[in-house]
Amino acid sequence: MKKAKGKDKVFCLQLKGRQRFLRLFGESSKPRGLACGFVTLKSKESVGLHNTKNKEEALIILQGLAQLSYGKRSRIKVSKNCFIYIPPKTSHNLKNIGARLLKYIYTTAPI
Repeated sequence: MKKAKGKDKVFCLQLKGRQRFLRLFGESSKPRGLACGFVTLKSKESVGLHNTKNKEEALIILQGLAQLSYGKRSRIKVSKNCFIYIPPKTSHNLKNIGARLLKYIYTTAPI
C-alpha cells in the first residue's frame, strides 16, 4: 500500500516488516500535532527511559508481554489488547519481559 502525499489525505499502512520502529504519522519531535508509530521489541529489549514532556501518550499492545515503568518506582505488567494512557510530564519505559516479540502502537499529542 502506498502512503498518500500530503497530511490531509486518507492513507493506509500495513503493519509488517522487520524494522524495530515504523513511523506511521507525524513527527514526535515536533512541538505540535499528532504523531504515531509501530514498535517491535525483542525479548528483554526496551525503548529506553523517556519523558512525555508537554504531550500525552497512548499505547496499544498488539502482541507480547511487557513491563511499563513510570514515575520513580511504579511498574505494571501489560499484555496483548491492553490500552495504556501516559499523562504529560511522565518519565516512562516499556520493556519486553516475554519470550515472544512485543508489538505495540503509540500515539502522542500535545496538550
